[in-house]
Amino acid sequence: SHIAETARVYPSILIGLVIVFSLLIAVKEVAGRAATAPLDSQLAKLLRAPSRLRLRLLAFCAAWLIYPWGLSNAGFIVATTCAISFSLWLLKIKRPLIGVLAALLFSVTFSILFATVLFIPTPLGPLDELLSRLLFAIQH
Repeated sequence: SHIAETARVYPSILIGLVIVFSLLIAVKEVAGRAATAPLDSQLAKLLRAPSRLRLRLLAFCAAWLIYPWGLSNAGFIVATTCAISFSLWLLKIKRPLIGVLAALLFSVTFSILFATVLFIPTPLGPLDELLSRLLFAIQH
């Protein structure tokens, strides 16, 4: 399934902003390193964390970098549910099934909100198309 041009705007802008602000923070950190105090204590703690924690952080980042690909291939509901669920699993939530259900509820709720209130097109997958048909049937 091919994403409409207007539906590509949301993930493209989001990714662009993340990249730009990440680069700005990195440049600011490198440029000001000599003139400022050592690294933030939380960042320093993360950099010195055991390798399994750093690996989880990399997996978390990878999930959200893969998310735009998931949007175009699986649709908004599936990609968002998977990305949030995987992120919650990496954060070691105590009830993973409730996390998946919450992620699904979030995805469906925002899909409905985007379609009916904000009129923002989202990438369509099979579940998104089913939801669109259901919303159309309810409205007509």
